[in-house]
Amino acid sequence: MRQLTRSRNLRARVKPALVLTGMLASFSGSATTQGQGVSGFIPSNRAVDWSHAGIPGGIPSANWPIYQTLSPSGGSDDSVAIQSAINAAPAGSVIVLNPGTYKINRASVVCQGYSDDFASGVYEAGLCLTKAVVLRGSGPSRTILQYGNGANIVSMGRTYLSSSQVVFIPITSGAAKGSTQITLQSVSGIALGSYLAVTQNNPLDSDGNPLVNASGYTGSCSGCGHDLPNNAMAQIVKAIAINGNTITTERPLYFNYSNSPQAYHLPMVENAGLENLRLQATASSGTGIVYKNINMEACSHCWVQNVESDMAVDRSHMYLSDVYGSQIMNNYFNDGYNHNSGATYSIFLEFRNSENLIQNNIIRKARHSTVMSGGSGNVFAYNYMVDAYMGEYPNALPETNTHGAHPYMNLWEGNVTPNVEFDFAHGSSSHNTLFRNYINLTSTNPSTGGNMTSGIFAASVAYFNNYENIFGNVMGPYGSPCTANSYEINADAAQSAAIYKLGYYDDGGTASPNAALSAKVGQTILRGGNWDCNSNSVVWSSNVPVGSLVSTYLGQLVLPDSLYLSAKPNWFTGSGAVWPPIDASASTKVNKIPAQVCYENGPKIGGAFNPSNCYSTVAPQPPTGLTVVVH
Repeated sequence: MRQLTRSRNLRARVKPALVLTGMLASFSGSATTQGQGVSGFIPSNRAVDWSHAGIPGGIPSANWPIYQTLSPSGGSDDSVAIQSAINAAPAGSVIVLNPGTYKINRASVVCQGYSDDFASGVYEAGLCLTKAVVLRGSGPSRTILQYGNGANIVSMGRTYLSSSQVVFIPITSGAAKGSTQITLQSVSGIALGSYLAVTQNNPLDSDGNPLVNASGYTGSCSGCGHDLPNNAMAQIVKAIAINGNTITTERPLYFNYSNSPQAYHLPMVENAGLENLRLQATASSGTGIVYKNINMEACSHCWVQNVESDMAVDRSHMYLSDVYGSQIMNNYFNDGYNHNSGATYSIFLEFRNSENLIQNNIIRKARHSTVMSGGSGNVFAYNYMVDAYMGEYPNALPETNTHGAHPYMNLWEGNVTPNVEFDFAHGSSSHNTLFRNYINLTSTNPSTGGNMTSGIFAASVAYFNNYENIFGNVMGPYGSPCTANSYEINADAAQSAAIYKLGYYDDGGTASPNAALSAKVGQTILRGGNWDCNSNSVVWSSNVPVGSLVSTYLGQLVLPDSLYLSAKPNWFTGSGAVWPPIDASASTKVNKIPAQVCYENGPKIGGAFNPSNCYSTVAPQPPTGLTVVVH
């Protein structure tokens, strides 16, 4: 039994053409018509079209000219030379770093005039990418940026938007799910290409209870929603046409924003990129739970690709806030200085983030690997998460996916992860989807070197986490003895290891304050086609284990290979690569994903992280014969 009380602070691509066979089971009267580009086996009110996540057309820098090429000075500080080149470079160009070790020194104060979430004064970082320029190394095993100055290593984007700067504009029409035209009371200050946050006052659900809770078991989350806890649901949209007061958005609305719908302007930097290098943090930034190795804020269509980040300085390796349509791909995020509460959240999406693609990354020794506190319409796909652990609880499976109010309409697909948890530490979530993940119930206890034996729950879905979707996953160690002795436990049950843990209040076994709301979690979940090691079967509505609610399962059907890809992607290569890699209905249910193969053939055996050897499609190499003329 786990008795814990833990406070955890805060392309090419083608559109899906998915075909299903078999009969669909009805689900509590919900329609099962085609969603926004998503195969119709998920009711249309529970999913969105994830095929657009990331940068339209892929990362654009392959044909960008090189503005300047630099080499390490051999001295104590290369930050001024690198930042000066970034500042002078015209938009749409590349700064190339030759092989070698570069020293980055925050004391040079190269990032003037910007503020960072939770920090103060100047933009506290070693380097800043604040416009459409790429900083490109010669490969993560060849170009190394060393840093130990107690702040962010690289910051990307522009100054964050504080709550005091938010000017709400009422939406007078068009705020329904699927709409691409919203009419505002005023479009003053909004131009073609502007970015907006679409939100509403925290709504009630159809049963009269709140859909959104911005407190959690830790107490009021005043910081939720970026200090807007009464507007915790937010979707970022881009204006692609303006006619009078009506704005056409690049993507449809994810939700019915019916409770005083509003929008506000989000300033953005576009097309900043970080590629092909290694960030080596040589010292912790302390215990302030502030700084990140890569801090991405107010950035649209930005990217981090083929980067190794060693030892998170504090908060996280990769942090996203107010980020839209960006890509975090083919990276290796390795360990951190602090594994206690709030630190080493390896890839952390906080507050307002939409349409981002986090794909094909290796994440080793995080406290939590892919964490959200707010955000909508993002995709976490084919990431390999290994040996995560919590410093205070090194024997308990550690992963948290939603952690603060109110992530919704996000997709986790094809990941290999110890466990999944939609928790209630800092509030609610809803309408998220787990699809074809391998949830292996396995992580290493750093104190013993053996497998963890506590907190053995494959899918933990807490109080106020409703309407979650779980399809086609392999749950439990496949090919090894099952470590879950129950199929499903509910709120206030004995904390025995289980495949599903539904409706619980906190991680310490505190009794639920509202039995009906705890039961609602299990009544609104939708699942089917998941294999688990306890029942040793693929469970549909026809073979639901005793004690689980039959009405929450779909009837048997053929699941699509992917919910955001229509075919095997070109980076999914290597000896024995099988698509889809995780297939609960197949005789071999689990095959290795590329990120796992890359880790096992490199860092795991003491080798270098070399994405060019792992994947067929990597970040663009510097073009030849191009120059920049600055007028």
